[in-house]
Amino acid sequence: MKAIIITGTPATGKSRIAGIISKRIRDSELIRANDIVNEKRLFSSVERDGTKVVKMRALKNEIEKRMKESKRKLVIVEGHLLCDMRISGATAIVMREHLGKLIGRMRKRGYSSGKIRDNIVSEATDYCGANASANYKKSFEVMNDSRAIARIMNIVKGRYPKARSIDLLGELNDVAMRNRKYAF
Repeated sequence: MKAIIITGTPATGKSRIAGIISKRIRDSELIRANDIVNEKRLFSSVERDGTKVVKMRALKNEIEKRMKESKRKLVIVEGHLLCDMRISGATAIVMREHLGKLIGRMRKRGYSSGKIRDNIVSEATDYCGANASANYKKSFEVMNDSRAIARIMNIVKGRYPKARSIDLLGELNDVAMRNRKYAF
């Protein structure tokens, strides 16, 4: 069994991309970390903005248990928290997105200004990419654009791209200047 982790900042397109990939690969199973958190109530509290304080060790254990139980050739695990844990034998794919697009998606989801600001800073500073690189032997960043699916399919097939980091830090100042409520 092969395992692919799809992680990244909220609103980068992880869920949509993971769903497409799982439909294209016949013998695959999709595991969504947020579904496990909610099903098993793997959180200790809920903050004012609705953010759950997740029991990370319990989530990791449940994901690895489900992966071992899977009869599929490929298991795709999707979730933003996956960059902060090491899933044995998995290859990490970190979805990236331009900050302006993230803001629009998060606004549609009803995120508070503070939550949007925190997430765009995480994306600009490549929080998920840096942590995935530290936690997984193979880690790749993929920009959510018209070629994202093809790039991920190549990674799944073992055709790895040259490692590269996607630099979005320069966009942070532009976003802060246009949207004062996200300024520091």
